[in-house]
Amino acid sequence: MRTVATEALRARPLLRTVLGKTIREQRRALMWWGIGLFASGATYAPFYPSIKDNAEVLEKYMDSMPDFLREAFMGASGDFTSPAGYLNTELFNFFAPLLLLLFAIGAGARAIAGEEEKQTLDILLSTPIARRRVVIDKFVAMLLAGALLSVLLWLSIPILGPPFDLNPSLVDLAAASFMCYLLAMAFGSIALAIGCATGRRALAVGVTAGIAAGAWLLDLLVPAIDSISWLQQLSPFHYYLQPEPMMNGIGWGGSAVLAGIAVVAFGAALVLFERRDLAA
Repeated sequence: MRTVATEALRARPLLRTVLGKTIREQRRALMWWGIGLFASGATYAPFYPSIKDNAEVLEKYMDSMPDFLREAFMGASGDFTSPAGYLNTELFNFFAPLLLLLFAIGAGARAIAGEEEKQTLDILLSTPIARRRVVIDKFVAMLLAGALLSVLLWLSIPILGPPFDLNPSLVDLAAASFMCYLLAMAFGSIALAIGCATGRRALAVGVTAGIAAGAWLLDLLVPAIDSISWLQQLSPFHYYLQPEPMMNGIGWGGSAVLAGIAVVAFGAALVLFERRDLAA
């Protein structure tokens, strides 16, 4: 009797929370992702003094660019030489969202479809845990892991930037990191929904990555054609990039849209996984 009770107590934390199990499984990968995000600050900070010292030349060059290209790569402000403008252009326009998107899409696709492909989902569902609970815990694990990486991205600049005169507003830096996080979670949730619907991790990664690439190109290219410029509003990247949070603080409207995409995709994941016949 004592042996059975002891084994039950040991098993209870794992069976009670898929969240804890998922976080434990991800801890090593999270460490490497965290190092990569933190190192991104170290990658860009040393180059800022050369940008600052050649501000006049760079500004003349940027003024010669077509308006849509200048806005696509440097934002509406066209600022590249201030600390905020440099980070907005070099870090938050492409590199930071790319890394967080890669993480979130992988995590979302792996959450259910990965368990299914490893043939561990049946074992998980054989315990007294509802399907809905599994999806919720997997979603929350993705949110927490993404939040941790976003905090590390934010910390990299105040720690590594000052020796190179890279001293942006920490509030605006937090706003940019937060909106970058929301963008990543929106696409991560789409990957989760596709994984729940199909049980195929590679398909979830491929489709979501394709959607993300198409949305980025849509936001980049359509402003050059006035007649279809309205299509830019269909891209989630528009709601992340257009407010320029690194320059202007958090864009509440854009943040609401990105959070809304994540919530709708999460709701779809719940419904699709509840209704899917796993025996098929």
